[in-house]
Amino acid sequence: MELVKPYALQTGDRIGIVAPSMHIVDEQAVENGIATLQELGFGVELGPTVRAKYRNSTAVPEDRAREIMNFFIDPETKAIICLIGGDAASQILKLLDYKTIRNNPKIFSGMSDIGHLNLAFLAKAGIVSIYGPDLTFGFGADKNEPATKYNLNLFMKCCTLKEPLGKIPACTQWECWRPGKAIGRLVGGYLGAITHLYLTSYWPAFGETILFWETLETQPHEIERQFTIAEAEGFFNNVTGMVVGKLVNCEEMDYKGLLPDIREIILEITEEYGFPIIANTDFGHDITSMPMPEGILAQMDAEALSIELIEPIVK
Repeated sequence: MELVKPYALQTGDRIGIVAPSMHIVDEQAVENGIATLQELGFGVELGPTVRAKYRNSTAVPEDRAREIMNFFIDPETKAIICLIGGDAASQILKLLDYKTIRNNPKIFSGMSDIGHLNLAFLAKAGIVSIYGPDLTFGFGADKNEPATKYNLNLFMKCCTLKEPLGKIPACTQWECWRPGKAIGRLVGGYLGAITHLYLTSYWPAFGETILFWETLETQPHEIERQFTIAEAEGFFNNVTGMVVGKLVNCEEMDYKGLLPDIREIILEITEEYGFPIIANTDFGHDITSMPMPEGILAQMDAEALSIELIEPIVK
């Protein structure tokens, strides 16, 4: 499927806030996020479920799906940003109208559980979305912190520049796990979403991909299990490179002292493929949240710790 890119954001544009997964957990962060978007020059409209609460989400799946679709078809809404992650985004996958989404491409940003939607949009609608800042922990973070400034600066460049972003600057120290160079389309996000959707119709199929992933509170043996099963089903056949984000609170507890670290586990599982790997990069459940645009052509040089976006994200 040919990629469809969203239109570039401009000062004065309206951004819609949706809650596809969990409810508000930090009211102050939400208010901070709205204020930050307004200070950046945008209007902000909250969807009808954002301040609601239902079970571990905000509303029944149909209402959450309708909220997203209404923003996609609204000509005055130029971008959509998710409230927060959670555990309920997968409930709305089958309720979305992907043809309508494809015909109304807009910047869409979120992370963690929202990764289910990022991947589904790419697979079903062919649209580029951003695995990146959400309202609560992205835009709602302290804007005086260097990491927040880094996040917002990159997000604005991704969403406003009609030319390739080029090399993504590092905010923290990245790591080379396996040297080499690669080119491919960025596909990935939260590890749970990746392994849940692989081999379903919601998984994007490309010739050559640079897989990016991160996770939170996932023990090494669980990471090993998920990737081992995926590998056996051909998951890495089209992967030319790997970018690993922040692995937060991923210490081994069940088999403490019995397993190697995550780096060694990943190198073992991918040994026969030999693709380059850059790790500890600036996205994930941490203070840095560099935008990772789904489907965009990129190239990497692991030894040089370089990731470069070689085509525009917006039009």
